[in-house]
Order: sequence, then structure tokens, then C-alpha cells
Amino acid sequence: MPPVPRADAPKRKQESVYDHLLERFADGRIGFGAPLAVREIAAATGASKHPIMSALKELAAQGFVVITAQVGCQAIAPRAEEIADFFLMFSRMEGVMAELAARRRTGAEVDALAAINAAIARLPRRAAGSGERYRQLNREFHGAIHRMARSEALHRSLMANWAMSDFFISQSGEFARHLDEAAAEHAGIIAAIGAGAAARARRAMEDHILGFRLKVLARLGGPAARAR
Repeated sequence: MPPVPRADAPKRKQESVYDHLLERFADGRIGFGAPLAVREIAAATGASKHPIMSALKELAAQGFVVITAQVGCQAIAPRAEEIADFFLMFSRMEGVMAELAARRRTGAEVDALAAINAAIARLPRRAAGSGERYRQLNREFHGAIHRMARSEALHRSLMANWAMSDFFISQSGEFARHLDEAAAEHAGIIAAIGAGAAARARRAMEDHILGFRLKVLARLGGPAARAR
């Protein structure tokens, strides 16, 4: 006799499809304007149409996807101004987390943050896969700062923004290109957090993200000179 499906099984399947698609946005496998066909998503995830559409609607609400009735679904193709606005907002919010981390961190947490940055510094330049590995370690780096901030509500509200930031950066190829500057910029953030210098930590984080903003806009053909 087959097992009786649990009541929360459709919800779990929707979350699985959502996670599957969100990771493909973040690592660049889904590009700007790419069509998202239910049939192809079903083949990749084993999900039925209902949880797939629920996941797509959630992604649409978060700004990743455009769903057009009787036409279909596709990834966003943002204008340069939209990308610039996103990174400005993201820099401010991550700056707040760095500020809170500077006020609430422990010495052990600062040491752990430095260890993540050391792993980033050791990544070989211009090697295949280094950009993606930096993206993963960068998530760990920002996640460690969020844990230091001890604000679970703010952390949850920023999770989709992390993926959107990765989506834009992956489309521009700037994870691999930014390796030369990344560890040094992170070191400034770590130093400020370790010293308990909240305002300096916030500014260092904002400058780090706004630097990405300029580079992403330049690579994608946007008005980089207007990004400040």
C-alpha cells in the first residue's frame, strides 16, 4: 500500500522548486529575460504544475520573474536604473547589519569572519570556478555578519536580496573579476566590526557594495558614471 502523502507535502515541493530556481538565478544559470517553461522545470525537479506555479508566483512577488497571462513566464530584464537602485538599497540594508554586528559581536565571531575572508584571499585568480567559489564564500561572509547582528527579522527580510545581488553580479561576471579587491575590502569591514566601530563598519560595507554597483553597471552597459 503506498504511503499517504502528508498534508505539508505540496508546500515542501513548492519550497524545493523555489530553492532550485533561486539558486539558478543566483549562480547565473538563468539569464536576463530567459523563458521559464513549466515543462522544463518539471523535468528538472520532478514537481507538478501546481507547486511550480506557486514557486514562480513567489519569485514574481520578489522581483525575479514576470508572469504574463496566456503568454508565459520569463526572468526579469532590468533597466540600468533598476539595477542601480537595487544596489543602493542593498548597500544601506547590509550597512545596517554591519553596524549592528559591530555593536554585538564576540571575539570568536570576528575570528571566524576573518577565517572566511582568508579562504577568499587564497582563491586562485583567473582559475575556472574561482568566481563561483567566491560567490559561495561571500554568502558565508555576509551570513556570519548577520549572525553577529542578532536580528533574525532583518536577516529574513534580506535573504531574497542576497539572491538578487548574486543574480546581477553573476550576469556581469564580476565575482571572478572582483577577486583582487574582495579580500582587502572585506578586511576593512572586519577591522571596523572587530573594533566595535559601528559607523565605520556601516560605511565600509556600503562602499563595498556600491563598488560592485559601479562594476556591474559598467559591464552590463549601464550608466556607471551616474551610479554614485
